[in-house]
Amino acid sequence: MSVLLALGTIVRADVFLSTDNLVGIVRNTAVTAIIGYGMTMLMVSGEFDLSVGSLMAVCGALVATMYGTGYPILFVVLLVLLFAALYGLFQGLMITKLGLPSLIVTIGTLTLLRGANLVILQGQTATIGSDNYPNLLFYIGGVAELASGPALLQQFPIQIVWTIAFLVLGYYVLNRTAFGYRSMFTGGNQESAQRTGIKTDHVKIINFMLVALLAAFAGIGQLAFTQAVSPSTGQGTELIVIASVVIGGTNLFGGEGSMPGTFLGALVFALTQNILVLAGLGVRLFQVFTGIFIISAVLIEVLSRDVRIEYLTDDYIDPIKEIISDTSGFFEYVRSDVQGIDEPLMFATIGTLIVTFVTLVAITVVDFAVGWGFSFAIVSPGVAALGTLPLVTFMSMAGLLLLTAVFLHASVKIIGTRRDFDTTLQGVIYSFAPAVLLFLPILLAGWDFVMPVVAVAAALVFLPSLYLLYSSTQILHEVSRRNAALSVVMTVILWALVVAFTLTQISAVN
Repeated sequence: MSVLLALGTIVRADVFLSTDNLVGIVRNTAVTAIIGYGMTMLMVSGEFDLSVGSLMAVCGALVATMYGTGYPILFVVLLVLLFAALYGLFQGLMITKLGLPSLIVTIGTLTLLRGANLVILQGQTATIGSDNYPNLLFYIGGVAELASGPALLQQFPIQIVWTIAFLVLGYYVLNRTAFGYRSMFTGGNQESAQRTGIKTDHVKIINFMLVALLAAFAGIGQLAFTQAVSPSTGQGTELIVIASVVIGGTNLFGGEGSMPGTFLGALVFALTQNILVLAGLGVRLFQVFTGIFIISAVLIEVLSRDVRIEYLTDDYIDPIKEIISDTSGFFEYVRSDVQGIDEPLMFATIGTLIVTFVTLVAITVVDFAVGWGFSFAIVSPGVAALGTLPLVTFMSMAGLLLLTAVFLHASVKIIGTRRDFDTTLQGVIYSFAPAVLLFLPILLAGWDFVMPVVAVAAALVFLPSLYLLYSSTQILHEVSRRNAALSVVMTVILWALVVAFTLTQISAVN
């Protein structure tokens, strides 16, 4: 959160820090946060709903079309909320009573509701004109005009009030009521909850109804704010909601959750979108960031169940020290220890994260302080680097390690080895320990330094790695020095062919 605030200040402080913009950011959390409160309750009880975005759109479309044909707005809103409650009841019954997985059921209802939205709107955007704008919609999602001239705050979206009100109510229900405790108990250990007399099916059904009602309310509020609903409304909302909930601290597997955390998770997405717009990138990268946040949220959730500072020391720093001090002894230990592939993968992940972080910091600081232009592959300085650099780094590192392992394993197979591919992959991962220095050639190339300088920086990474590949191959595969050297040479030749082919294709395009 603090990183995003600092980045927004760097991009356009005059606009980003304005009162109207900050209020607008909070307003942009409304849909995600309001639905997220219901999703938090549902996920705490061990389920989730992928159809909330489509339901939000359908409810908005129903209100717009029914009110447009002359029905009283109070009747329309109450009818739509009743429809949402029955819809949640239907989903809850299918999942709890029929034993169907929520993933399959809600994917099906998501698709069904998207089709229903097209039918209701007949493929067109439905609007509510300002001359026919009802008071009830104003109180649900309108914008109050506070001043007509220069003022600290000229407009105040009513959705902010509902966002905060539902936050307080949701916090109370989850943390201060018997139903909240039952939801957490149900998600934490459903079998134990049933043995204590909790009707876990009822808890889940109520939470499905709750998230449906909040999705309907958010859809009506969005209609009130924009005065329009289209066939594309709500698409992708469900993923942002779930990511916000998980980023906010709700356990992906049930049992615990945080309403304030859900609000902060929604705020992360609102800040990201606002900064992208201020940086002149519009929403082109927003889906990229959404995917990164979702993957990060799941990764954080999985790791948080057993987070220890020893991940850094035991799985990265200690192996680095041992490789430097006693290379042969380290690979002898790897050969004799049945550790599997998990520890080497953690080693590679931490190293890649370090490369990404150092590169991002260097790009940002130098671009801000000196103004050097940076261009590496699809990476450019500023907000875009946050979305593209992690993708480039992780994909490049994964490709480097995997292809090297394939080439090396094919080479040692020709020579003769009894060890499997996992053994080769372990050796390759640890052999590329110097790859943590990859930020040097990346930065130099991005700042257009002369090629000999970039090549020297790359040599700092790859020459030690070749020696480590030689040592790991000899020890892990128990082959002679000559055969280990031959395997590494064959690997280098295969890589040279790949690089030559790639450069040929690039030059042909240019």
